[in-house]
Amino acid sequence: MLEAPGSQRIAGVDEAGRGPWAGPVVACAVILRKTRLPVRIDDSKRLTPLQRERAFDVIARHADVGFGAVCAEDIDRRNILRATLHAMRLAVLDLSEPPELVLVDGNAVPDLPIPCRAIVGGDQSMYCIAAASIMAKVSRDRMMAFYHRLDPRYSFHVHKGYGTALHSLRLTVHGPSFFHRASFRPVADAMDAVDA
Repeated sequence: MLEAPGSQRIAGVDEAGRGPWAGPVVACAVILRKTRLPVRIDDSKRLTPLQRERAFDVIARHADVGFGAVCAEDIDRRNILRATLHAMRLAVLDLSEPPELVLVDGNAVPDLPIPCRAIVGGDQSMYCIAAASIMAKVSRDRMMAFYHRLDPRYSFHVHKGYGTALHSLRLTVHGPSFFHRASFRPVADAMDAVDA
């Protein structure tokens, strides 16, 4: 069972989108106002899209939620680890009030004037981090669906920017878009092929 924090104002923080070839990395910070919610809260990867969408709406009603996003161009400039930590920092700073403690999924923490603790596997052991993972995942998926409407050549709404066979094919045929991460090898290779 996931552990719920006590009465202290604790923010769970997680991200979505470290591995994709395209799109932003999105982080979310969640401070729950209730210790348990009437939906399944778990690591977003363990939930179906419908379960995530339902949980997103419930979390939004019962929590203070902050978001941070770093675009592909900024990921290329910073590198993906620094971009992820920056997105996490932005998410915590986006909360309506600062937390007393920040619990982050992973082994690194953002630069914040607040005590932070990294928890490897935190999205599977801490309720507030699992909630943050859901909010980040759903938000990023919605952004990728919007990017598909802006540029339908890549089918971003299907693969969400991850390195699938479909994405690889579209990248080969069309070359990289504004939304692609030029510093990621498959995208760089596609750029080289276009320039050749």
